Amino acid sequence: MFSFGHVRYKLSLTQRPLVVNRRNMSSSTRGNPAQYCLELVKRTDHEHFLTNLLLPDTIRTDSFAIRALNTEVSGVRDNVSDRTIGLVRMQFWKDTIDNLYENKVPQHPVAVQLHKVINQNKPSKELLLRMIQSREQFLSDKPFDTLEQVELYGEQAFSSVYLLLLELLGNDSGHAKHAATQLGKCEGLVTILRATPYNAAKRRCYLPSDLLLEQEVSSEKVIRGGGEEQAVRDVVEVIAGRAQQHLDSCRFRMKYMEKDHKLVLLPAVAVDAYLDRLSKAQCNLWDKSLHSRNSWLPMSLYWHKFKQTY
Repeated sequence: MFSFGHVRYKLSLTQRPLVVNRRNMSSSTRGNPAQYCLELVKRTDHEHFLTNLLLPDTIRTDSFAIRALNTEVSGVRDNVSDRTIGLVRMQFWKDTIDNLYENKVPQHPVAVQLHKVINQNKPSKELLLRMIQSREQFLSDKPFDTLEQVELYGEQAFSSVYLLLLELLGNDSGHAKHAATQLGKCEGLVTILRATPYNAAKRRCYLPSDLLLEQEVSSEKVIRGGGEEQAVRDVVEVIAGRAQQHLDSCRFRMKYMEKDHKLVLLPAVAVDAYLDRLSKAQCNLWDKSLHSRNSWLPMSLYWHKFKQTY
């Protein structure tokens, strides 16, 4: 539970973008697209790897292909030093998605596995393209202008994943779609918070400019490590509070949802755990307790699966 004064709040994602080193992938793995996608997610997105393992058998393999695409595009910023090169890589993935729907498959294991998903399930092309588009913001190294822009990023980058998984399950429930959208916005906000220390070390700050201006905090102060600055903590508190609102809205829909749809939203458990630790750290994003792996998460996820909650 997340507490700010008299208001109680209850969020993961990798706390920093991870660079994918394909040289560490065995040749046998590269020859097996499904296994390649699983290993890629396991290396770069631990928490979503765990939640994917608990998904229904019918969509588990496909879910790793979708998560692998997300990993590929989210890692572009840390793999390039020039914005133009980054945009070229993003365009490669946009073109790849377009080509996959025309049965033109580039020899890339993620693309090969995605083609199987597309052929068998015909998921929304728009959602796949939104996932890619969402990452272009980071190539400019400029802060988001507003909190609403961060929410839009979350909706494109994370809600799209959940909506795709719900499509694979044949979902037609408005409650499930609404919950997926709310969780994605929550994860977008939390991702910005979790990645702040890492990005600050790279002299990057993505915290919303309007909140920084409101608290009279400069991006440079954040970059220099503003964990002890009360004004920086106040900015973090506002963002975390908004994330909590989305999480609460997501969980409110739980009672209207089917069992398998709830499994899609299990990442809410990891999000909640992070917010709880952030509260205990008094909104100091640089606190050491926020940068260690949650060893209780696997058990907690399984327990929520057993209870049919998230």
